[in-house]
Amino acid sequence: MVITERDILDIFEPLSRHAQLTTSQLVAYGRRYPTITKARLGELWHVTSGERTHWLHRLNEDIVFANHLVTEDFHRIGIEAELLIQVQGIVPNEDWVAATRIGGRSTAPSRIIRLAHDHTVSEIVLDIEIGARTKGANFRSHLDILRDAPEATRAAKRPLQIPLTLNGERTFVEPDALFAIDKEVYALEVDRGTESIRTIIAQKIIAYREIVAACVIDEWLGIDKLTVLFAVPNEARMKNMMHELEQIAQNGKSAMFGFQVVQGLGSKSIDFSSGEKFIWRPWLRQGLDPFTML
Repeated sequence: MVITERDILDIFEPLSRHAQLTTSQLVAYGRRYPTITKARLGELWHVTSGERTHWLHRLNEDIVFANHLVTEDFHRIGIEAELLIQVQGIVPNEDWVAATRIGGRSTAPSRIIRLAHDHTVSEIVLDIEIGARTKGANFRSHLDILRDAPEATRAAKRPLQIPLTLNGERTFVEPDALFAIDKEVYALEVDRGTESIRTIIAQKIIAYREIVAACVIDEWLGIDKLTVLFAVPNEARMKNMMHELEQIAQNGKSAMFGFQVVQGLGSKSIDFSSGEKFIWRPWLRQGLDPFTML
């Protein structure tokens, strides 16, 4: 099989950054006609003489889904594709690349439970990346950020687990996704309404504030500023989270956190054809005016 440049850039490269992507996600990300991308996904997975190639794998060959995700194939990068993009220098031939893929870091059975969450994280990040590409902005993935991070960070078992000390105890905070647009670095947190705001979300907010205030992100990632985006399932929960932030932040104001309601979070797919990309949707801030990424 002849592998084309578009196979590499439209399919293998995004799958090197995401643990799994659906057909619709890869079609939206790619620059070819949708029918061509769909056909290539089938060809790259094709079984010949009873032996499957290792360009792509399909997650739903092994897992039976019970929601809308069952309607689409989940594609994962295969060993042959991974070796190819490493040889071509597209991604480093190092363990930290696989260890930092968006989604898929949980093991069974929690991995199955988290799959809708991970699917949504990838959708939002891809939508932002496509929007940045449309506007000619410089989108930098977590791989780009980690390439510039200290060597000790890349050598860590989970490089995106940012260590810190809170109340005298060692802990960490790990974003669902990390990316940059031009010079602004963002951490994304997708909240599906299953965690306690007072005990879990508030502690996460405090942890993010601490890694910036104590310059931990300077030492760990080589960056000096971070904006944290919370995608939440409904307005009531968003207001409660912002109220909690108001109690934590000085003078009840914070420019570090942005909040946005994402309707149907985790229960239906994003409409990639919509002109209203996340990159220019307003994110609400506590005590300050909303902001957009572009």
